[in-house]
Amino acid sequence: MNTGLQGKVVLITGASKGIGRAIAQALAEEGARLALCARDERELKLATDQIQYHTKADIIAVKANTTKLNDIRRFVAATAKKFNRIDILINNAGGAHIGGIFQTTDEDWEYHLQFKLLGYIRMAREVIPHMKKNGSGKIINIIGTAGKEPHPLYMVPGVTNGALINFTKSLSRELEPDKIIVNGINPGTTDTPLTIETFNTMAEILRKTPEEIRQSIVEQSPRGYIASPEDIAKIVVFIASDAANFINGVSLNVDAGKILGLC
Repeated sequence: MNTGLQGKVVLITGASKGIGRAIAQALAEEGARLALCARDERELKLATDQIQYHTKADIIAVKANTTKLNDIRRFVAATAKKFNRIDILINNAGGAHIGGIFQTTDEDWEYHLQFKLLGYIRMAREVIPHMKKNGSGKIINIIGTAGKEPHPLYMVPGVTNGALINFTKSLSRELEPDKIIVNGINPGTTDTPLTIETFNTMAEILRKTPEEIRQSIVEQSPRGYIASPEDIAKIVVFIASDAANFINGVSLNVDAGKILGLC
């Protein structure tokens, strides 16, 4: 299938590892030109070098913290200067706080609202003018199933993800006249470094071992195993491709059908 991604300029946040790293690799293989950012400069350079070695992709890498508006603006400006256009934004940077209301401080709430919710909103706001100039564009928000299925230990991700699902739908309607498509992808449990940290924290709270937590989640999966970052990246490639041009305002669960809600 011709994805139509050859030569497209794609910004990816949180691109140094996990899902973001897999998305970058997959889009590079489709011939996209990439702008990658992450907070850890060493990890970002390692990921960039590896992707370039395997794909020969044209990549710019910028150390940036998406909790900081000036970093976001610097990243977007550097991308526009190098490529003279922006076609696709993949909002991926984010963390995960595990705990209920008494394990969650005001500082925890404020950090994650700044990092994921406002980080995504600010990134979108900065790239939209470039997409309007092109006459089209795509924004893909990597969100999470916690936004659709509340859980007491996933209270912070549930709130931020739920807000981003709403934001995705609202923004898609606002940008329809500009031919800018906005969709969300909700990964279920995915085997990333962040998920390993999550297992460790849950194990402490529930007084179990991380291995017991992992096994419990594997047993709950309809597929009998946890998704890999590459599983999520394949869906991102599809949503970013020309084949998905009539999909707009959707937040798609990628969890093997674990979430039982109708939407």
